[in-house]
Amino acid sequence: MSISIDTLLPRMAGFNLIDCEIKDRETFYLLGREDYTQRTGRRELEDAPPEGRLPKRIFVLRLNNAEGKRWGHMHLTGLNQSFCAMTYAPEEKILVVDSDTKVWSQNPNSNGFEPPSTTKGEGGILAGPVTRVKSFGAELWACSACRQVLKRNGPSQWELLGPPINVSDSDFRGCGFDDFDRFSPNDVYAVGGSGEVWHFDGAVWRRCKFPSSWGISAVLCAPDGNVYIAAGTVIYRGFEDRWERLDTKDLITLPIKDLVWYEGQLWATNDYGIWTLSDHSLMPADVPSAVKVCSGNLAVRDGVMLLAGYGGAAYKRDGTWVVIFHDHEVREWFGANRDKVWKSP
Repeated sequence: MSISIDTLLPRMAGFNLIDCEIKDRETFYLLGREDYTQRTGRRELEDAPPEGRLPKRIFVLRLNNAEGKRWGHMHLTGLNQSFCAMTYAPEEKILVVDSDTKVWSQNPNSNGFEPPSTTKGEGGILAGPVTRVKSFGAELWACSACRQVLKRNGPSQWELLGPPINVSDSDFRGCGFDDFDRFSPNDVYAVGGSGEVWHFDGAVWRRCKFPSSWGISAVLCAPDGNVYIAAGTVIYRGFEDRWERLDTKDLITLPIKDLVWYEGQLWATNDYGIWTLSDHSLMPADVPSAVKVCSGNLAVRDGVMLLAGYGGAAYKRDGTWVVIFHDHEVREWFGANRDKVWKSP
């Protein structure tokens, strides 16, 4: 399948992909963040702008639409570090959530923004920046860098999952959740910090014994009944206090960012590659080189796996990989057509 990016180029130019999501087999979302290093006249050693001043754009690809009408987008400002996720009830929509719990949702009757949750210092519940968001059907959940998992009950309405977990001044820098997943609302794992693995049983949180003190970056509660955890560049498999380290048949230099389950096996990615678990070993995925360069973030739903990162985007469906676009195509167009770049009104 060939996907034209002519209408995408003026809108993607100057942006990098930082997250992705799937609505259904025919509808994909890509979250972009301005690449300030591509700004005209930028000096090499110039400081990076504050994250909140870097605009984000959410792009939608509708494969069922006619050529020329497949791409749509929304320009978003005032968001800090951002993530995207789908919710399916009571409304089916894409949400963009930033580290302060400020949320943008597709709403034709407003600009779509809802105020963030108040912080703990302001009398609210949010004690640290949001580090990951995930949807479970109708529910949107998030985790924070201060041992918190939160559920969104509605616009600007967040509640803690379970009783608060203590965070003392002495261990603040070494603790925190960077990812979470669940088998059910009463069987939840949250991970992060220096070897922190916590389990929620529906009533209380308990810290699990874990055999590594490496920084933990990702977790997956898989359909095979196991929990998979990425600690540094190593994958562990198990549950609660029982863990085994799996072999890694490749030189992985950056922490794993995403773990997903697709076509009956574990997939892992970071900005430099994509891997699968085979015969108890994490091995380079058997994917075309044109797909591998799109590594960075993974999403799975409705029989589709979507891969997106600084190098571009691609998806696998019905056993076939399709490249959506490559970053080098966008950069080449940008270099020759700066006067044609779409600008926010």
